[in-house]
Amino acid sequence: MLKEHGSITVYAGPMRSAKSRKLIEAIKDHERARMRVLAVKSPKDTRDGDKIVAKEIVDGTAKTIMSVNAHFVNNRKDVMRLVKKTHCEVFAVDEVEFFGRWFIDLIQELAFERKIIVLLAGLDLDAWRKPFGIMPEVLAHATESQKCLASCFVCGRPAQFTQKLGGDPTKKVEPGDHYEARCFRCHVLPEDLAIIKASD
Repeated sequence: MLKEHGSITVYAGPMRSAKSRKLIEAIKDHERARMRVLAVKSPKDTRDGDKIVAKEIVDGTAKTIMSVNAHFVNNRKDVMRLVKKTHCEVFAVDEVEFFGRWFIDLIQELAFERKIIVLLAGLDLDAWRKPFGIMPEVLAHATESQKCLASCFVCGRPAQFTQKLGGDPTKKVEPGDHYEARCFRCHVLPEDLAIIKASD
């Protein structure tokens, strides 16, 4: 007889592609079903405090449209302490790309050994159009995945890339609101954008 198990669902795509919104909607769906949900985030995600937030651009400014509370976790020990404390049936994480290799083994244990529903959201590509951190392996272990596309902020075409507009053009991890979604035609590598700005 086949043993029942949990699942791993991943929402992946660029900034402004509604990944966090889809994650929050899934969290709220499970809460309405009276399931115990544990939501966590990386301390590297310094935006919005201890919340997972979905935003929309209104008049050029990012406005919060929905949010859920989340715990900051640094490692497997932090997660397992919360899992045992909350007896969660659903484990939800935003910005998965910020976590280390230990996270891969963790989500497999939660889903396939502890039968927990795992919901994940993250950037699949960085601002250089390269696979971001652990996301390729996270997607490989997913039982279901959704590729989320945005609308290019320049031309309106479907966008799968993240444009970094400010901050340090050499830093891969630099949370903030200085990002846009871009299609391949309109996307510019951060170092090239810095050269363009310097010449203006």
